[in-house]
Amino acid sequence: MSSSDTGSAGWSFAAEGRAFAAAFTFMTRIPLWRWIAHDLSDLPRSATWFPLVGAVVGAVGAIVFLLADQWWSSLIAALLSTVATVRLTGAFHEDALADSLDGFGGGWTPEQVLTIMKDSRVGSYALVGMILAVVTKCVVLAEFSGAQAAAALIAAHTLGRCASVWLIAALPYVRPAESAERPSAGRPFVDGVHRGRIMAATIASAIVVTLCLGEVALPAITLALLLTAASGRYFRRRIGGITGDALGAVNQLVELGVYLMLAAAPVRGWLA
Repeated sequence: MSSSDTGSAGWSFAAEGRAFAAAFTFMTRIPLWRWIAHDLSDLPRSATWFPLVGAVVGAVGAIVFLLADQWWSSLIAALLSTVATVRLTGAFHEDALADSLDGFGGGWTPEQVLTIMKDSRVGSYALVGMILAVVTKCVVLAEFSGAQAAAALIAAHTLGRCASVWLIAALPYVRPAESAERPSAGRPFVDGVHRGRIMAATIASAIVVTLCLGEVALPAITLALLLTAASGRYFRRRIGGITGDALGAVNQLVELGVYLMLAAAPVRGWLA
């Protein structure tokens, strides 16, 4: 049976296995396609697994940080950890953030914003914004001990991916189904995120974050929800909904927001 036979509404272990592999293939460079056959028809169901993808990416970053912290300063460990996560994802979300910065920064009308976001050239908003985002991320992570950084990385990457699921469920996708310029990254997931999958992704995220952060998990999840809601309201006002670039930008915003919250003086004392 091909993956298209089950449809996005059906459920089976085989179908979820393909969706699991599709999530990793879409969002990382982990070659699960070598062991689990899947195709584009499995993408709509795969959003459920986005938080797990984030947890794995965060865990890789955590391992690199812990190893590097034995040899170099915490700042170098944070930088190498960031390099590892960017390499693992192919700068997927960072590219989306850059496109969004250029689009929303340089466009006045929804049409202008969408056109600029599709432009492969890097503008000043993207360049400056990405430098500030990466520098802030590394500086904040350097404030943590090894165990704290590991917990923060896994939790933040998990919540960042879950934010995409929430937005896909809440807002319309504004790009047309067919584009002559390049495929829309978020389009395949529009019809695959229903209430059960939202709950599954949210519960999985809550479990991972609680295991990582303990008593600080609830504030971190609340912050992720607030940042997602605020971003969604902004996207609706500016362009009427979401795009793949908008989803990736919120991923980065939530990740960085969680780091900043965990590094705040009143919160750090609660981290292990």
